Amino acid sequence: MKKRNKIIATVTVLSLAVALFISGCGNKAENNSSNGTATTAQEKVTPTFMYFYTSADIEAVEPLLSDLESEYNGKVNFTPINVDENPEALENFSLVSGNTPALIMLDTSNNISKLEFKCTDKEVLKADIEDALK
Repeated sequence: MKKRNKIIATVTVLSLAVALFISGCGNKAENNSSNGTATTAQEKVTPTFMYFYTSADIEAVEPLLSDLESEYNGKVNFTPINVDENPEALENFSLVSGNTPALIMLDTSNNISKLEFKCTDKEVLKADIEDALK
């Protein structure tokens, strides 16, 4: 039950972050002291790999996620979400419903850099991670 609550809390926080950054609220104004003008800059964050899957996908997904997590340890936050065990996740990410396994990749600016549906190809997912790390 604790793990489930933690996943729900993580998904809720991530969905709020996605909503804020999609709406443009994630920009931070800075004062440029040399000419007194305001500029916009985004703070760099660790990219997030949100991967939604069902219990039917688990055999293909678990080894894939384990390999990717090992390879990108410390460089990317991994958030795997079994939507059968956590149907609440689909309330915030309804576009994933019926399209699992699905990836939502957030880049270093916390913007959605990639959406992949029905994808278990490790090389495709690695390319999506590499793009987000740039």
